Amino acid sequence: MVLDVNAEAVTGSAANESAISAEFAASTAAAAAALTCVLPMGADLDSAAFAAALNATGASYLGVATQHLAGRAQFAQAQGVAAMTYTAADMVNNTALAL
Repeated sequence: MVLDVNAEAVTGSAANESAISAEFAASTAAAAAALTCVLPMGADLDSAAFAAALNATGASYLGVATQHLAGRAQFAQAQGVAAMTYTAADMVNNTALAL
C-alpha cells in the first residue's frame, strides 16, 4: 500500500481547524451570558419556570459546544502530528533510498 500525502496540505487543514475552533469559541463565549442569564418577564411562577427552562437550555448548549470544540481541537492536533509523521517518514525513506 502506497500513501502519497501532501504534508503541507494536512498542516494547512490543521491550521484551518484551529482557526475555526478559535472563532467558534469566541462567539460561544460572547453568547454565554445571553444564553444562561435569562430573567423572568414577570413575578409569576410561569415566567420564572420559563426563564429557568431557557437558562437550562442555554447551559446545555454551552456544554455541547464545549465538547464540540474539544473534538475539533483534538482533530487539529492529530492532523498536525500526522503531517509531522509523514514528513519524518519521507525523510527516512529518501535517506534509505539514497544509500
